[in-house]
Amino acid sequence: MIKNKLYVIHSNSKIEALYTLFPLIVSKYSHLIEFVSIDSKEAMQVEGECVVLVRTFKGKESFKHNTERKRDFINNFRRRFNRVIMLDDGAGSDSLHYEYMDLVDLYYKGKLLINKNLYLQPRYGSQIFTDYYNTEYGIADEVIKIRERPSDPSVLNKLRVSWNLGCGVYPIPGQVLIKMLRSAVGHNFSKALKPLYLHYYRKTLKELSRPSDLKNKSDYVHARFGYKGLPNTIAYQRQVLLDTCKKNNKVISGKISQKAYNEEIKNVASVLSPFGWGEVCFRDFEAVFNGALLIKPNMDILETWPNIYLHDQTYIPIDWDGSDLLETIENVTSNVTAYQGIVDAAREEYRNSLLELDDRIQNFIEETSNVTVS
Repeated sequence: MIKNKLYVIHSNSKIEALYTLFPLIVSKYSHLIEFVSIDSKEAMQVEGECVVLVRTFKGKESFKHNTERKRDFINNFRRRFNRVIMLDDGAGSDSLHYEYMDLVDLYYKGKLLINKNLYLQPRYGSQIFTDYYNTEYGIADEVIKIRERPSDPSVLNKLRVSWNLGCGVYPIPGQVLIKMLRSAVGHNFSKALKPLYLHYYRKTLKELSRPSDLKNKSDYVHARFGYKGLPNTIAYQRQVLLDTCKKNNKVISGKISQKAYNEEIKNVASVLSPFGWGEVCFRDFEAVFNGALLIKPNMDILETWPNIYLHDQTYIPIDWDGSDLLETIENVTSNVTAYQGIVDAAREEYRNSLLELDDRIQNFIEETSNVTVS
């Protein structure tokens, strides 16, 4: 066991394998990190100064609705490590886990509400936007989830912003490669992915450095997303936006293959990206990566990194009720080249953020481990 290293305990979900772990693997400080699969024997044996727990209980039936078991699991690591950190890569900014936040030293999340007082209010559907659609429009879920307020508000002082889906593998690869990457991560071969991930990292930087010209793109708005199978409070926004899109013949929608999607999004001038399980979505970064204008429900309430959500500077915000979407579509499709500056600013913001990746990880290691990295 290497006690002086930062241990990262993780599973092998697609989100972790291709995105959450990506900055840690790519960083020049990866030699200071030991990646350990939560399903391996090592996970329950390692000990040292600091451990980071990633997506610890997600998809684990044995922990579902069992707070005491979750707390026992974290306390097991507390007995073996001086510092225990939670890296929550869950989708929404509002879906925090107060039931065990008191047990960890810091709680990182890829996106947070700027106004922390909003966390003191319970949320229908566990998200601020699902609560909005329930409160304003009476939308109810078949299975009701309520994110309660914290019993001890001081735990909010532990909140920190980590990184979002902007750090990872783009374009999203096919299922065969995804399966291989997940397998490598699940078998404790995360560091073996560094050459490949550096390739993707440099490829993204190179792509974002290229000039983008909306004149050479189709003026159609790309809106290929669905809503079926989602909780009602998540599906509602998507359905409203799609219904509005039907009123304009300059919008393309419907399901296509991932390969066709990746090819098509290269050639459109604008992309409409609604909220999904959370506010930040793959589609946001796919739009910017491919030099398209991002149109998205207002993100002013969030802090995140990379932050490509600067109001009317790096994307075009629309109201959560979709009331201004049709006008926005008409404005964009009638004179899309007028938005070139916003597209360029988004690409520059994204690229500059990725160039700061090593600094971001250095700060993460220093704050989590309470040590100085030189």
